[in-house]
Amino acid sequence: MGEKLSDAVSAFSKRFARFSKTTQERTVPKRDDEFLQEKINAGEAGRREAVSRTYRVFKDPFGVLGTSSNRAHALHEDEQNLLRAYRLFKAVKEAAESKGDKETFVSSFSIESPLPKKNAYTFGGEFIYLSCWLRFEQGATDFIPVLKEENNSWQLTFASSSIHRYERADSELIKMVKECFYS
Repeated sequence: MGEKLSDAVSAFSKRFARFSKTTQERTVPKRDDEFLQEKINAGEAGRREAVSRTYRVFKDPFGVLGTSSNRAHALHEDEQNLLRAYRLFKAVKEAAESKGDKETFVSSFSIESPLPKKNAYTFGGEFIYLSCWLRFEQGATDFIPVLKEENNSWQLTFASSSIHRYERADSELIKMVKECFYS
């Protein structure tokens, strides 16, 4: 009986020695939370790529779409319209501050622009890309362009960047644009 036990222990020792010499790591099954995190990471990477691809078109419409592209020309014109509106807004604000006083002042004004008439900006969510273009490419950081719905129509206005707060999704998109293109 002692011999059988000794043989069994010896056989086990040999198998254990072979097992411990192997270079393969033991595979550990993934937990549900690890699968979920991988899906979240993949979704985030996909969203980052989509944001990057979309903003690249706004950043350089002719370089991405070509000089004969109607969409490139339309985007370029939209960018120029936003830049003109921004400059007009700033000019009125500066004139009101320098020319007016506490009794004579500009109480309100509105800017007419073709941008609020475009569904891609009012309902399509692309206005944030124009806003990023104005901010990062034109250095307009003092005022933020905002589309507001008033009396069943959309208006372009500007808000002071010191008090304006973006919605969470827009804030995340701006952060991605900054990280992808300007960091």
